[in-house]
Amino acid sequence: MKHITHIFLTLIILTSCSNQKTSNVNIETMEVDDLKGKFSGVFNGVWVLTDYIKSIESTKSPLKSAEKFDGVVTIIIDIKNQVDSAFVGVSRNNHEGDNFTVYSITGNLENSLKSNLIDYENKSNYYELGHENISNQTYLALYHYNKDNKLIDKKLFSKVADKQSDNDAGWGLQYIVNQKLFKGDYTLIDSSDNKTNVSFKNNGIMIGMPGFNSYYVFTDFMGGPETILDGIAFKASERNSTWYAFEIKKDTTFLYNTKGDEEAGELLQLNKLIYKLVRK
Repeated sequence: MKHITHIFLTLIILTSCSNQKTSNVNIETMEVDDLKGKFSGVFNGVWVLTDYIKSIESTKSPLKSAEKFDGVVTIIIDIKNQVDSAFVGVSRNNHEGDNFTVYSITGNLENSLKSNLIDYENKSNYYELGHENISNQTYLALYHYNKDNKLIDKKLFSKVADKQSDNDAGWGLQYIVNQKLFKGDYTLIDSSDNKTNVSFKNNGIMIGMPGFNSYYVFTDFMGGPETILDGIAFKASERNSTWYAFEIKKDTTFLYNTKGDEEAGELLQLNKLIYKLVRK
């Protein structure tokens, strides 16, 4: 199973864009108050790719939903002051942290701003960051254009929190996975049919599990041995954890130990059922 990977980013701060960066943009720069008034109230927060959230709700499997990871999957914005640009923290592919700058310069749409986000596959393409309201819900929108200003694609992001509690760029995605898959109260049933009341929180806190006080759901399947299983780690401390493969079927989550040797290039396989978590 993958090692727990933390994606660190620089604390999100704001900065004024230099004259050099804006002098070659032939679009009228918005008034400083417009960025704060028109966009900060919408942009601020932690946003996760909407398609991924919908997939997690359907598959109940981070492994199956990982196919949705393509480029930016998490966006973190904190506009506090009246300035003409802002750093935006992102997670790429839920594996590495990055950032870009959004400017107080109107984009191709009234609801979008220019940015310096790079298209690494074709650097003549560019991105703008905007927002859309669909069925009375506000989404962040990342617009992808070619050099002829034609829209290539668009990604929508759903707000999962007003702010995050640490510097991990993948925090928002982890938070929503916890919420969709594990948050709630359960009856824990072990292999001897002993029953215990346990509770899982959005923030990874776990209450009632003997010997453990937190949990971590594996969502990053890049950069390590291939796996065919979803996994969760129960943690007593940062250095002391026990992980299980899991399957969610209706109101019950099944936790298994595994067999196989990753170091020898063997795929891990389900072995014995250790626990059942029955949602109350």
